[in-house]
Amino acid sequence: MVQQKRRKPRKTARFLNMLLLVFAFLVVFEGRLIINIASKGGINKQVDEQLNEIFSSSDFQNQDEATAESETSSETASKYPANVTPFANGAGSTSTSSVAVDDRCIVKKQATPVDDSYFSDAVFIGDSRVEGFHMQSGITQGTFLTGVGMNCTDIFETPYISTASGNVTVIQALKNNSFKKMYIMIGTNDLGYPDFEEFRKNYTKCLAELRKLMPNAIFYVSAVPYVEEAKVQTGDYVNNTNIDTVNQIILEICSANGYYYLNPNEVLSNGNGALAADATSDGIHMYPEYCAKWLDYLHTHYVTADSSSSDSESETASESETASGASL
Repeated sequence: MVQQKRRKPRKTARFLNMLLLVFAFLVVFEGRLIINIASKGGINKQVDEQLNEIFSSSDFQNQDEATAESETSSETASKYPANVTPFANGAGSTSTSSVAVDDRCIVKKQATPVDDSYFSDAVFIGDSRVEGFHMQSGITQGTFLTGVGMNCTDIFETPYISTASGNVTVIQALKNNSFKKMYIMIGTNDLGYPDFEEFRKNYTKCLAELRKLMPNAIFYVSAVPYVEEAKVQTGDYVNNTNIDTVNQIILEICSANGYYYLNPNEVLSNGNGALAADATSDGIHMYPEYCAKWLDYLHTHYVTADSSSSDSESETASESETASGASL
C-alpha cells in the first residue's frame, strides 16, 4: 500500500487569514476612522474641524491682530508726511453731521501771539477775500497767490498769478518754491454747487495736489468767512446756510487728512451765524478794521509742538462754525 504524502498548506490561505486578522483589529480599535473614511466628506470634515480649532486659538488671534496693526501703521506712514498728525476720526468729536471729526485738527488759541515774522516762510492761497486781506490787514510778510473768482478746481487751470514770464496757475507758481506753511482759504466761489459731495471731492483733490508740492509744510485750511446776506448781490446761493455746509465739509476733510482747520468766523461773525453788520459794504469783502481782526486771529492761532497735548498753553476755541462762499 502506497503511503500518501500530506499536502502543504497553501500560502494564499495563510495570507487571507492575516488580512482577516488585520481587518478585525482595525474594526475593533479604529472603527471611528473606518466609519469616517467610508462616509462622504468624512476626511474633509475632520480637516475643517482641525483648522477651525487652530484659527480660533488665542495665539493665532493675537498674531492676526498684530499683523493687522502693522499693516495699518504702514498705510498711515505712506499716507501722511512725517510732520503731519494723522487725526483719528472719532476722538473728541465736534461734528454735527454723521461724519466723526477729531477736534485736534481745530487750531486753538495760543496764550502768546506771534508777530508777522511767523509768516515769512508762508504762502497764502485764496480768492478776492484773501486778496483784500493782503491789501488791508496790515500784514507785512508772506507770499500771496490770489485771484478774483478762484475756486478749488480752477487753481489747476486758470493763470491767476502774474510773473515776469507771464501769467501762470497757482500750481505752476508753487513749483520750484519751498514754503513751510500753507494758508488756504477758498470755497466762497464754490457755494453754487448743486451737489456738495462734488465739492467735497474737488476740495479734497485740491488739497492733496498742494500737499504733493509742499509735503513738509504745515497746512492751515481756513473756514469760509460768513457774509451779510442782506447786502449780497452776487446770487442767492451766497448765503450762510451754504457757508455752514461747506465749512463742515472742510472741517471733515481736515480731520480725515491731517490738515489744520482755522475758523476766523470766531472773530468776524456777529455771534449768530452771519458776518458782523459793520464789517462790509457789499456783504462779502471786509473793511480794513475786520481784515486786521482776521490778522490778529492768525497771530494767536498757530500750531506748536505740544498743540495736541493736554498741557498745551492753548485756550479752547469758541464753538466751531462751518462756512463757505461765492464767485469772488
